[in-house]
Amino acid sequence: MEQVRSRSGALLSQLGVLVTLGLASAFLHTYAKLRLGIPGHSAVLWITPLLIGRCLSPMRAAGTAASTTTALGLYCLRGFSLRWPVLLSFGTYWAVGPALDFYVLLLDKLVGNPDRTRSVLAGPLGIVFLAIAGVVANYAHLASKVLLAVIRSHTPRFGLAPGLYEMATYLVFGLAAGILAFVLARPLLKRRGAQGKDAQRTG
Repeated sequence: MEQVRSRSGALLSQLGVLVTLGLASAFLHTYAKLRLGIPGHSAVLWITPLLIGRCLSPMRAAGTAASTTTALGLYCLRGFSLRWPVLLSFGTYWAVGPALDFYVLLLDKLVGNPDRTRSVLAGPLGIVFLAIAGVVANYAHLASKVLLAVIRSHTPRFGLAPGLYEMATYLVFGLAAGILAFVLARPLLKRRGAQGKDAQRTG
């Protein structure tokens, strides 16, 4: 019975953190504007909290839980519009979570187990894996916008053709979000790793 309570408490705690990060993502996307005028640049703000939540939580659907909160938060903050194209656009934010969950699942298979994954993310290679995660997330957002036909047209720059321009900028800002998430999450990952080792010694 005590174990059940402990697990339930841990689950509720993790959900609380993920919901908080999802809401932070929604508020950052709505109120913190970089105004660079470059496609995908807002990923640095709103995708970063989702990346942090996904790499810190052992829950299999952590990314989906956080991105669901983001999508619902954006829907509320933008006035509950029921117009179909606008309604569909919130699905493009939700899609980031399942994409991150699938990416972490592949990473778990690659390194052996979820506990090992968090150790890898806290190490020197963590910046690489989280940068890739940022690209996965931003590309999932881009792909869903294209599939749902809710993407805005932009004037290409840097001599790139339409389409390639968006792919390049979403790549760059996805990488930036992943690197920022690594910088912010690494101390927490290291602390959890140290606590896990201490628990093993005392156990």
